[in-house]
Amino acid sequence: MWQRVRFAWGNLWRKPLRSSLLVASTAITASILFLSYFFLLSVDKGLTASQARFGADVMVVPKSYGAVAEQVMISGETSPFYMPSSVLDKLRQIPEVEQVSPQLYLATYSGVCCQIQGDFSVVAFDPGSDFTLKGFRSEVGHKMTSDSLLIGSEAGGRNAIAHMKYQAYRERLNLFGHDFEVAQVLFPTGTGADHTIFMSLDKARTLDVKAPPDSISVALVKTKPGDEEFVKRQIERTVPDVAAVTGAKIRDTMNKQLRPMRLLSYAMIGIVLVMAALQAMTLFSALVQERMREIGMFRAVGAGAWAVYRLFLTEAALAALAGGGIGVFAVATTLYDNQGLLLKSFTLPLVFPTLASMSVLAVSALLVTMCIGMLAAAVPVHRILRRNPYDAIREGES
Repeated sequence: MWQRVRFAWGNLWRKPLRSSLLVASTAITASILFLSYFFLLSVDKGLTASQARFGADVMVVPKSYGAVAEQVMISGETSPFYMPSSVLDKLRQIPEVEQVSPQLYLATYSGVCCQIQGDFSVVAFDPGSDFTLKGFRSEVGHKMTSDSLLIGSEAGGRNAIAHMKYQAYRERLNLFGHDFEVAQVLFPTGTGADHTIFMSLDKARTLDVKAPPDSISVALVKTKPGDEEFVKRQIERTVPDVAAVTGAKIRDTMNKQLRPMRLLSYAMIGIVLVMAALQAMTLFSALVQERMREIGMFRAVGAGAWAVYRLFLTEAALAALAGGGIGVFAVATTLYDNQGLLLKSFTLPLVFPTLASMSVLAVSALLVTMCIGMLAAAVPVHRILRRNPYDAIREGES
């Protein structure tokens, strides 16, 4: 096998210009495949992670603030309103409610956070029950404690997520007369959460904050699948002093807005695959035509059709592997080195795949590119192999 691979590699580069064009073509194909699926996967992961952030399944607010609850769900912008935390126990008694997580809107911090000057909302949340911010945590940084903060992407600055990878990196902030350490930076959400500083709810209750004792601003509710509207009615019936708003409508709207982008991406992938196959077929047709005499002599001395097939398919696979590897490596390293810039450039939720997911994606792009190259090479080779070996020799000499 290795002898055939070495022989095929030597044959491939007998025509350096044509082989270089073939490698460049496969590099472009593999890079576009990898890039397209990378962003589709990133957006899908971002939407999955942000389903809770865009209002959870149900957002519960004081009754007089029901009209602004939907805007809060979409924008993430906060304003000070409060209700008793006893509402949480009442919500947990509803059988269809799976999780309840409170948030307390505190104040607006005006100043410098991680070298960024601006006005940032300060929100207290319960890390133990939270399911709304979990999907946006960058998984780099320091352990969250009562003296730690989570900050939005805009509050952290362009390179904050990258800097958090270094354990020596430290950022501190004084809020309500207490020094906090920034533990993690959230990925962009496209909402007001990007301009928000989050602290522990238990810690906030020990500070001099302008909020009624034992109060919360909102309760974010996760329900059993399909029970959002039923739970909304149950909440408004059993807890008359609150208003409940569902997030299903907002998520459906976002999915509809993203549908054209997905369709465009899949259409682009299809066009690239067809163009790559046609180009590879053209190049291999010329290559096979030039080597017709060689093919005829192989057949004349007893080489079977399958042996010739394997030789040319190996050449196609090697060209695709070389080009695909170059394309995928170039795109992957560019994406990795510019994570912060890319995250800042997109207003849609974007969660980068893990290293394992990227590896699977890269291998898949290489395999698809190799299959295209081998199928494209098989067509002209099959056409030549149907001829009589001696006719192929005569035509190759002419």
